[in-house]
Amino acid sequence: MLLAGHWALAQKAPVTQFRIEQDRKPLKYGFFLGFHQNSYGVKHSAAFETPALDDLLAINPRQNVGFNLGFMLNFRVNDQFSWRVIPVKIALYQNEVDYHLATGEIDTQLIETTRIEPGIFMKYRSIRRANSRMYVIGGVSASMRSGKPKETDTGGLLIKKLDVRAEIGIGLEKYFKFFKWSPEIRYSRGLINVAEAQNPQTIYTLGIDRLVTHTFTFYLHFSD
Repeated sequence: MLLAGHWALAQKAPVTQFRIEQDRKPLKYGFFLGFHQNSYGVKHSAAFETPALDDLLAINPRQNVGFNLGFMLNFRVNDQFSWRVIPVKIALYQNEVDYHLATGEIDTQLIETTRIEPGIFMKYRSIRRANSRMYVIGGVSASMRSGKPKETDTGGLLIKKLDVRAEIGIGLEKYFKFFKWSPEIRYSRGLINVAEAQNPQTIYTLGIDRLVTHTFTFYLHFSD
């Protein structure tokens, strides 16, 4: 009985909560690292089923991986709502699209880009439990190509410089003595057609009505 009593008291011992005052600050800074899996979503055009593209059997985007990093500002609205502003985010992308030809060959278009991706997001957090909170986050971001694209063929698939994306994700805030750490999983979908129109049309664009981006990212956030 005595041991059971000590065990019960130990179970009810108060937990030291870290960074309570910092959590109430109206403005907080931080940075993040991200690892993403990205691909294109293809909607075929009406021309894909016409004799003009008899030599093209399929257009299949591949899934690729990349890396990003950036700086963030968090503006507190109240204990559970806040705005997250991303003024600077640099992301490295590699996209591949396979064009399956009637000859049996596969023409792979490789597009490598460095993109700058600012964004604004609303975050809703759960009530704090000891040193943890769950949260959901959603918002929009822009994606702007930095420099010239690196295509395998200058006459191949061309991608627009600008993309706009809607994003949604979930995460966990963990409070430590000197910082707050937040792993997060987020999905983003492009809202515009990123295939660059060509004149005259080529086999790389004639069969595409819309080409949109899909990205799943695992983030590690560090903030004060």
